[in-house]
Amino acid sequence: MMRNILYNLAKLFQFPLRPENDERVRDMLDRIKALGGLDFEIKLHKRGWTAECTNLRGIITGGTNPKPTQEEVDDQVRDAIFSAFDIPPYLCRDGLVRNICIEKPLRKTVYA
Repeated sequence: MMRNILYNLAKLFQFPLRPENDERVRDMLDRIKALGGLDFEIKLHKRGWTAECTNLRGIITGGTNPKPTQEEVDDQVRDAIFSAFDIPPYLCRDGLVRNICIEKPLRKTVYA
């Protein structure tokens, strides 16, 4: 609760927040770095798609669009990563977890 209040005050006074300074974010980034990034296997189905992390259990997401764009997949995967590491929404920034390597579009993507 106190963090939300501080966040709202920081936004109100336009004080720049640095998510990297939060212990939860640092722990997430350290764990991802130790794994060498997060690999996702992305499968397309008739009724949508799924993306499952292959080197860290429990991170899975998907959508109902049978032909998702890479941006749609990236957004959903980022959300799943932040959720898996219990990062609150006010600390989630796209630049924290970014797509660094696409071996095959919509097949395997590495995030770090």
